[in-house]
Amino acid sequence: MNDADLIALDAANRLKALDLQSFIVEAPAGAGKTELLTQRYLKLLAVVEEPEEIIALTFTNKAAAEMRNRILTSLEAAQNIAPVDAAHKQVTRDLANKALLHAQKRGWQLLTQPSRLRIETIDAMCSGLARQMPLLSRFGGQAMVTDD
Repeated sequence: MNDADLIALDAANRLKALDLQSFIVEAPAGAGKTELLTQRYLKLLAVVEEPEEIIALTFTNKAAAEMRNRILTSLEAAQNIAPVDAAHKQVTRDLANKALLHAQKRGWQLLTQPSRLRIETIDAMCSGLARQMPLLSRFGGQAMVTDD
């Protein structure tokens, strides 16, 4: 495969990742994984009944914060009609516009209530589940992480 074929294959795979089905993204640092996941999240925001229906899980707090920041920045830029400087950013803008329109129809106020976006670590999700059912989990108290 030559470079043009690889670029075309990458573009096709990025479009496929925006379909409403499960997918896995594997790529080296700097390949645009976070942008693709941001696009996926925005696309889902345009079709769900409530934003809490979407759960984005990461391994680290830093990655969760980056994802939340990217999504909110994309929504703010769309709302403020900020200029778009790259083709892949136009895809993000289009998805953000659709998400904002849907959010406005549903009265979500995502930019003033960003906590409605469920973007968290796997540990945070599991901890939240355990806190919801304290008697069944048999913890007997508040769960916490220890070194040992």
